[in-house]
Amino acid sequence: MVILPYWEGRHPDHYTASKLGYEACFLAGLAKLDLERALSTQQSAFSQVASALASVVAGEGQKSSLAPHRPFKIIYATLYFDIRPTFLVDISDQFEARFESLMAYKSQFSDQEAGKDIFPARDEIRARIESMARFYGMLAGVTYAEPFLQKEVGLVEDVTGIPVKSI
Repeated sequence: MVILPYWEGRHPDHYTASKLGYEACFLAGLAKLDLERALSTQQSAFSQVASALASVVAGEGQKSSLAPHRPFKIIYATLYFDIRPTFLVDISDQFEARFESLMAYKSQFSDQEAGKDIFPARDEIRARIESMARFYGMLAGVTYAEPFLQKEVGLVEDVTGIPVKSI
């Protein structure tokens, strides 16, 4: 499984990472892809990065190269884009660890003078993240949840096994 950022958003790094990740997953499954040739030819920078990512996914350059492989599932994290998710994951037990891992990005999330007009203080970030997680948790009947989207339509074999009640 691969989790990518949603393919639209306000930050170019996020939606570009989504496209690169998707393309790398596709390229990693090509049995006849000549990565060395692909990287040495005149391609766009985007194609070169996607090919390089595919080589990492496929295990190229390691002692034992892996067979071509594509992940079974690609899902998209939608927390930072206003779109209805297709499913939610209960993160109640992991909420604190998740928050602390986000705070590890001190250049973006810390109480500092530089960038204070761009980035909110730690307490404000916590309040925002907790509010969103509680909102999605409320929809799922848990304390905290994280929203995701899949492009495919899912098959449910037993509708009584879907854990969220309609009424």
